[in-house]
Amino acid sequence: MVTFDLTMLLMYLLAGLLAVTAHECAHVLLPLRAGASGVRVQLGVDGGRSVARFRVGRIAVDVRPYPFWIGRAHWDHANMTPTTWAWAIALGPLSSAALCALGALLWRGGGDLTGLFGQALAVFAGLQALVTAMPVRYPAWIGMGAGMPSDGRQLLDHWRGRQRAHA
Repeated sequence: MVTFDLTMLLMYLLAGLLAVTAHECAHVLLPLRAGASGVRVQLGVDGGRSVARFRVGRIAVDVRPYPFWIGRAHWDHANMTPTTWAWAIALGPLSSAALCALGALLWRGGGDLTGLFGQALAVFAGLQALVTAMPVRYPAWIGMGAGMPSDGRQLLDHWRGRQRAHA
């Protein structure tokens, strides 16, 4: 018998929002350090209206209403080396993997609420790390964001381009 658990639903919503925010913010750490301009984090997808816009230091944050499990990080590439750019892209999935590990620790060692949150964080961030690290273009069935390259695909295309440039 399947039952509805409001607490678990809230834990997954909170874990998802935290994981997407951390993933996108991880992308912009190196561009900020390199002095890139136009640094922006978008939570939610293109096409929707903004429900909140604010700044956190040099980062412009744009929050869209739906769906929260998709985000984007933008910056001007002019001040960045190709290696710095590649690491900036890789930091998204790496941060998701780190959050998955943290969630697993909370799941294993936490109490009732902490354990539930840990479970939600481990599952959500783990799936996020896998999906964003795969070198694919997101399929049409995903809905909004279809055709966009994953972080893994951007890294693969970047590596292939560098290989051709040095051939």
